[in-house]
Amino acid sequence: MADTIVDGTLFNSQNIRYSAPKANASGGKSINILNNATKGGLRIATPLMLTWGASDFEGNGKFEMSLQFPSDEYKTEDSSAFLRNLIAFEQKIKDDALTYSKDWFGKAHKSADVVDALWTPMLKYSKNKATGEFDLTKAPTLRVKITQWEGVWKCEVYDEDENKLFPNPANPCVTPLDFLQKGVNVACVLQCGGLWFANGKFGITWKLIQAVGAKQKASLSGKCLIKLKTSDKEKIKAAPEPEEDGDEPTALVEDSDAESDGEQEEVVTAPVPVPTPVVVAPPPAAVEEKPKKKVVKKKVAGSEA
Repeated sequence: MADTIVDGTLFNSQNIRYSAPKANASGGKSINILNNATKGGLRIATPLMLTWGASDFEGNGKFEMSLQFPSDEYKTEDSSAFLRNLIAFEQKIKDDALTYSKDWFGKAHKSADVVDALWTPMLKYSKNKATGEFDLTKAPTLRVKITQWEGVWKCEVYDEDENKLFPNPANPCVTPLDFLQKGVNVACVLQCGGLWFANGKFGITWKLIQAVGAKQKASLSGKCLIKLKTSDKEKIKAAPEPEEDGDEPTALVEDSDAESDGEQEEVVTAPVPVPTPVVVAPPPAAVEEKPKKKVVKKKVAGSEA
């Protein structure tokens, strides 16, 4: 199978061919894209890329993963070459759609603008908030389907040492989603799902075949992390069983935050009647007495006999 995989950094979009359109039960049609060299399906190996995680984003039970091309600050020769080749591949499909429009759409189209309006972009760019247009100066993402049939996932995940992480017969509960999480760098083998035509639109799909990612981080729960010494184990085993006295447990009252750590337990005694306080009227304020004036009677001359 390795011989049928094309290095994405060396991929030449001129080395592909199309199958005849095939109608499907839903009223649309599909066209397979084949590798000219192998006469089989087109499989591409990607360089290491950041993923935003795998999830059922639309709530329809179909899982996808977005691969993020790096910004100018972090791009590499491999990521830049892969992006250039995918841009050329996308342009070739649109050019061929104009050439084979009668077979593909059932009517002849003469304008590239018409094909652009029908095309669902393979590379997803963010929009400029001011203009609402796609900002082609930013790094795009490539959306990849993670397929499953009747509950069986159709992909494999390995770690950086080529150890298989999924599927894992020893742990059947894990899924690819456990390893393809947001912020993980992965290198992938992608299978081209061909072209789809539905509701007047057309586009291309990619499916994940293999991915190399990071090992799942160990969890702190579900496993005892305490390692006892042999002597401690023997002490636990030799401890006597606690006696049951049948007494009701005493309710404990938590200390308040205001109590000091060193405060001892208070002994509660029988309540003592509190005497009724006697209200004593305050003494009257002393009033300063004014000095009395001394009256002196004067004798009048000639008044004596």
